[in-house]
Amino acid sequence: MSNALQRLIDLMPKAPEFVGEITHENHPNYKVLVVDGSGLVMCTSTTRYNVGSTVFISDGEIKRLAASGDVVQIEV
Repeated sequence: MSNALQRLIDLMPKAPEFVGEITHENHPNYKVLVVDGSGLVMCTSTTRYNVGSTVFISDGEIKRLAASGDVVQIEV
């Protein structure tokens, strides 16, 4: 029987994930302006995205498209 707390911790992401808007595109390199105001981040992606798209980024990689609308930050 494994430790329930450790199983829960293993489900948590290892790196923070941010929401940002792509400001420059030169596939596979992108510049993403992070919504929380932390600045411009250089990212890569195997998928092609357009300038103006809202995306999730983590560890310098674009993970997927984000839904449009207001962004709310929640700390746990």
